[in-house]
Amino acid sequence: MTESIVLERLSPARGDHASVSSLIRQRVYILPTRPGFLLCVAMFTMLLGAVNYNNSMAYILTFLLVSVFMVCMLHTYRNLAGLVISGAKVKPVFAGEMAGFPVIIDNRDGTPCPALKLVCHPSRKAKRAAQQSYQPVMVNLQASQWQQVEIPAPTINRGLLPLERVIISSCFPLGLFRAWSYIHLEEQCVVYPKPAGIDQFPAPVAAQEQGQEGVKSGANDFAGFRQYHPGDSIRNIAWKALAREQPLLVKRFSGDGSHTLMLAWEDVGHLPDIELRLSQLCRWILLAENQGWIYGLEIPGFQIDPAQGTLHKNRCLEALARYGIHHAD
Repeated sequence: MTESIVLERLSPARGDHASVSSLIRQRVYILPTRPGFLLCVAMFTMLLGAVNYNNSMAYILTFLLVSVFMVCMLHTYRNLAGLVISGAKVKPVFAGEMAGFPVIIDNRDGTPCPALKLVCHPSRKAKRAAQQSYQPVMVNLQASQWQQVEIPAPTINRGLLPLERVIISSCFPLGLFRAWSYIHLEEQCVVYPKPAGIDQFPAPVAAQEQGQEGVKSGANDFAGFRQYHPGDSIRNIAWKALAREQPLLVKRFSGDGSHTLMLAWEDVGHLPDIELRLSQLCRWILLAENQGWIYGLEIPGFQIDPAQGTLHKNRCLEALARYGIHHAD
């Protein structure tokens, strides 16, 4: 989980540092909405009329509206003040899909916080590149309740997509005021290349060495069992042994490792564009995983040894997403 943010009721004191769960004090801003401004004009007009005509009923009505106005401002402000905002792990997506940034909103107060709106507020450059509107997310929190929501953001290119500034706002209860605050969470989504290209694999390693067509891993003679390791293909799990309440085992075959698929940069060297090469490698990785191949990846400056399984697949796809991008691990 990334850093948390608390929307403080008071302005942050100078030199005050957060000491619990990396809490960062944030200001909550509040201004009247358009109906609120119109009500202000109406109340001022009523006050002038009451003073001009010395009408007690006009005074009572004016002060009553002013009281409602002030109480509404207090409730709108309190609807945001004190909320604790934090992030969570972001799931990778493929280029062109909608990324979902999880945000956890924790209401530690004893009063409900309804009608909260969260929306991503990207830079002008990112907004023009996306050419899509950022949809808001509505949240209603009960007293002492937390909720996790996903803030959608469109993706265009592969790479690392950071979470832009998020605005949380509320016009509760009467819509006369709008309170808002800015959320800055250090979250980023890994965007894989968009799969594209042909389905035909390059020649497996064994076929290249022996001059014959490769054979899929797992199609050779059974050679025993070994302990399960995270990332192993579920196709090779010994389910019968598991049903007999034995430890989780994986079937071994005599040909394991003899016919592996090494996806290399040279295999896509005929493609004119780097992104097209990455998309073709991405497609091969997905096909190899679905078909149970043992495969590795070799791109300039990075190599992943042959293996299989979900963790191995994600590692290969992330290597493609980060290719050519300078980042800090």
